[in-house]
Amino acid sequence: MLIREFGTEHKRHLLFFQGSCEPWIHFTPSAEALAKHFRVMLLTPDGHDPKEHNDFISVERTVDQAVGWLHAHGIDRLDAVYGLSFGGGMVIRLLATQAIPVEKAVIDAGTAPYRYPKWFCKLIGVRDYLMLKIGRSSVKFMEMAFPPDRFTLPGHDAKKEYREIQQYLKGYSNKTIWNIFWSANNYAVPKAAPPMDTKIQFWVGTDEWGSRFRDLKWAIKYLPQIEVVKIPHMMHGEFVMIHPEEFAEKAFSFLLTEEQEP
Repeated sequence: MLIREFGTEHKRHLLFFQGSCEPWIHFTPSAEALAKHFRVMLLTPDGHDPKEHNDFISVERTVDQAVGWLHAHGIDRLDAVYGLSFGGGMVIRLLATQAIPVEKAVIDAGTAPYRYPKWFCKLIGVRDYLMLKIGRSSVKFMEMAFPPDRFTLPGHDAKKEYREIQQYLKGYSNKTIWNIFWSANNYAVPKAAPPMDTKIQFWVGTDEWGSRFRDLKWAIKYLPQIEVVKIPHMMHGEFVMIHPEEFAEKAFSFLLTEEQEP
């Protein structure tokens, strides 16, 4: 696990769990935008930085690593936490274990643990594992899943970036790929969430609504204080990776009080 910091001059702390299967650099524009008002700690899980030469193990381990890092750096509470996809699952795990007090949380299309028989969960894991293995074999497959006109920043070379992402994904070990999908959908939480004062929003793009409905339904039942926020015309991960300024403004409207806003 690596944590990169932005806005270290600020006293308000925001822990940022990135999504899986994307280089950490794709989240830096939004981290930098959030750093206008927060000390942002962008967490790159094990197995997601080619320079680290390690494997991703689990959502639980990553949350434990994050909390350990925070305590080691004298941080005993968080003003905010954000997570995308399996990073959103990490937010849920963090809140459910109450490992550190959190004032406000944004779960961006976060994954929820399945409640199916184990054998069926393994079948789903095999499907997801093979989909990534096949998907990274061809830039065309990647473009079908994530249209370049929607997932390329203005002024960037889409063909070059997709080739770079393909090479990045080819660096994932088989162990990392399996653990990403297994843990994202099977991480452990207490049967019932403990009482908490944390204000929570669950963001979901209207263009990903169908694929995220199961996760949202479970999250609302588990954390009934959740406020659902629909992000118009956005696919999975599009808002945070491609629209950093709009993303940050949306986050500030929830995370900052009126007195804290510029």
